[in-house]
Amino acid sequence: MAPTFLITGATGEQGGATARFLLAEGATIHALVRDPSSSAAQALKNAGAIVFKGDFDDVTAVKSATSGVSGVFLNPQLHENQRQQAQNFIDAALSSKTVKTIVLSTAFFTGTPSIWEVATPDIYQYYTGKGAIEEAVRSAGFENYTILRPSWLMHNYLQPGSTLHFPELAPDGILAHIYKKDRRMAHLDAADIGKFAAAALLDPVKFSGHEIELGNENLTIEEAAEHLRDASGVDITVHLRTEEETVAMQPKVATMGFQKLANEKELTIDGKALETKYGIKLTTLAEYFERHKDALLKSLPAPN
Repeated sequence: MAPTFLITGATGEQGGATARFLLAEGATIHALVRDPSSSAAQALKNAGAIVFKGDFDDVTAVKSATSGVSGVFLNPQLHENQRQQAQNFIDAALSSKTVKTIVLSTAFFTGTPSIWEVATPDIYQYYTGKGAIEEAVRSAGFENYTILRPSWLMHNYLQPGSTLHFPELAPDGILAHIYKKDRRMAHLDAADIGKFAAAALLDPVKFSGHEIELGNENLTIEEAAEHLRDASGVDITVHLRTEEETVAMQPKVATMGFQKLANEKELTIDGKALETKYGIKLTTLAEYFERHKDALLKSLPAPN
């Protein structure tokens, strides 16, 4: 009998990838979505997923979607109520009596407070929330748990998300930043989170208790810009923000705090070691841009 899993955020990048990999392996997928009539939800349904209507605050819907599943992929939303929302799924999984495995996605280095204790207040708060959810999963008593900690996601260079991270990129082809010279950031394709999550749900004993920092290439901002140029033909300009620009743009750049943190701490991950240990191929930024070339071209100014 095919295993059944609940995938949270199944219409998003991480959950969607996880659902696709599991469906390809013959698993039955439950997906909790706010709008079952949306194109993303309909695509899931057409691919074979069972779609439940509700959100992360809807305890009744969460319990219904969790009923009869053996594992849960939990990707908490960036929400002020994320701890309680995560607890709703943990409680539903425990009360189901069928859930043996939880795979949780948080953020790179959540389990290393010495890295983020020096972060800006917003990033510090972000990490304390993630850390609390990790501890809730660890201490819940599931037969198996796995924590995945993704690094900088490659789709942050594409619209619509790039507006939150590099607001000058889409309209002007400018990759503006505050990185110090030669600072590197681990990069990851969200689809690779799906590969690991699916593997951990399908072979929970192998991954049980593993807390995995996920990242592949460790790139400077100049190297990322070069990949953008090569893939798109657009002349991308790299611009180091002045102090005045940094102050002015901070409210508009959601992840500026991560750039500041990368200037103080090493936010790099050994992707080759990950591939060797788990036998899962990771995506390079060049491969990602090639696969998403249409979306990339729509996310940048027209080539000169």
